[in-house]
Amino acid sequence: MSMENNERSQEIPGSAAPATPEEENARLKEKIAFLEKKLQLVGSVTRHDVLNQLTAIVGYNELLSMTLEDEKTKVFLDREKQAADKIRRLFQFAKDYQNLATEPPRWQNLTNATNRAREACSGTSLRIAAPAGEMIILADPHFDRALQYIFENTRQHAGKPSEMRITAKIVGPHAEMIIEDDGVGIPTKDKERIFERGFGKGVGWGLFLAREILGVTGLTIIENGEPEKGARFVITLPAGTFQENGKESSVM
Repeated sequence: MSMENNERSQEIPGSAAPATPEEENARLKEKIAFLEKKLQLVGSVTRHDVLNQLTAIVGYNELLSMTLEDEKTKVFLDREKQAADKIRRLFQFAKDYQNLATEPPRWQNLTNATNRAREACSGTSLRIAAPAGEMIILADPHFDRALQYIFENTRQHAGKPSEMRITAKIVGPHAEMIIEDDGVGIPTKDKERIFERGFGKGVGWGLFLAREILGVTGLTIIENGEPEKGARFVITLPAGTFQENGKESSVM
């Protein structure tokens, strides 16, 4: 026997056989699950604790404003309150993004989802007309939140809109959900940028998160309204993600 063959036949004390592909895959899945749990825990605990402290800051801010008479100082306190509100909204966006795609998609009635989103936009005089019919769509459980972000974007940035019109129709193999308003519209140069994170005068997360939520099941969104004549958001539903008549379900 040659020296090379002899070396191959010898076992190295303490050595282990290499993991099979199945074992390696199971190990990686376990590690990913552990990291996901860790991120969820850190995110939720941090968010909870910071929001508690933020609530205290806002409370003391209100008490201080009641004792002050100097108008200039009150302006500073008002700006501080606005900053705290922006922080709160940022944490809400972070929570929504963290929860994105953590549950299976669900069949959801389009009219019901629109009504939930409309109710979440409390305190607005904007009329939101829900679509007629019994169309259901397959989307992330946070689909109504995506609609809410679109509604709030109109309320905050469309000038003085009075109404939003929502329609749904089947176009060949796919369907479209169209959301239109009678506001100031969106400049041509900003029609794609409005979906970028951080773009705009506010927090800059609303339309970005709306597109992310829709994208979980392959839904897409664009804005193609005429500038100065109102915004027009078109959500495209690919084949297999909608039914003209159907019932809602809790799981895919």
